[in-house]
Amino acid sequence: MSTDDVPAASRFDFWRGIFAERDQSMALEGDPGAFHGNLTRFTAGELKITSVKSSPLVTRSGASADHGETNFSLQLVHSGQCLLRHAGAETVAETGDMFIIDPRRSYELAFRNPVQGLVLTLPRMRFGGHAEALEALAGRRMNLNGGSAAVLSGFVRSAWDQLVERDGEEWPESASAVIWELLTAALQGDRAGAFGGSRADDLRRRAIALIDSRLLDPEFRSSSIAGELGVSARYLQQVFAEVGTTPSRILLARRLDAAAARLRHPDKRCRITDVALEGGFSDLSYFSRAFRRRFGVAAHSYRSSLGATTAGWDSGAPSA
Repeated sequence: MSTDDVPAASRFDFWRGIFAERDQSMALEGDPGAFHGNLTRFTAGELKITSVKSSPLVTRSGASADHGETNFSLQLVHSGQCLLRHAGAETVAETGDMFIIDPRRSYELAFRNPVQGLVLTLPRMRFGGHAEALEALAGRRMNLNGGSAAVLSGFVRSAWDQLVERDGEEWPESASAVIWELLTAALQGDRAGAFGGSRADDLRRRAIALIDSRLLDPEFRSSSIAGELGVSARYLQQVFAEVGTTPSRILLARRLDAAAARLRHPDKRCRITDVALEGGFSDLSYFSRAFRRRFGVAAHSYRSSLGATTAGWDSGAPSA
């Protein structure tokens, strides 16, 4: 669904109507005269994935005793920055950050610049006793300093880009199975998933963790992964092909995300060339092309547009 084919004067009301269908308590505030939005939904098994692209907006939702009984919402900032007030916490989330929303409690989500979010609707009953862990996380950034949560964020964003936006394919159930495995591991402190997992699931998780640990090493190549994990390159390719991606795509996506994170902080200004070279890229032209493909703008434009937005929000403040 998109506002592109809707008359400009009616776009904001059209957008509000989309969300009112599922949550009548939701209120939206924005600039009706300049509003644009695009929403894409896919369902794979028990998992529902929604991409929301929007002009600057403030979204408020009251507590619900209905849909909150059945679902959690895992929200991932695919590009941009937002401010979340929920469950007694106030959190600034940037590109790659994830947080849980419990619809049984009210929340406010605001962003000053265009943003894209990926929303995973998670059936509460799927988690059993782990539902309490999700409730405790509501309104707070998930720790992305390594571990399964970091791998989950990188996998979801990379998979969405490659399976949906680039290739026009639908989200396969195999990719959803990987997401369940990683989310379960994150909730259990990286122990084995409570919902089971195959040897292929474990290999993908170990491969992505290895990639994460070697991102900044310019000598590290996707061709090195199989050898370090003790499997053949062909088998590793097959394992990732099951979820519609490749080790090289994951490595590229994670390196680009790390580069973008450096560019978002004006207190750590450095040359684009340095960001690329120190981020594992030896070919500056390749870095520039890849960065533009992933984020839609050149690296210098990305830094200029997003760097200023951090001035009003203390993104370094810890969650309550």
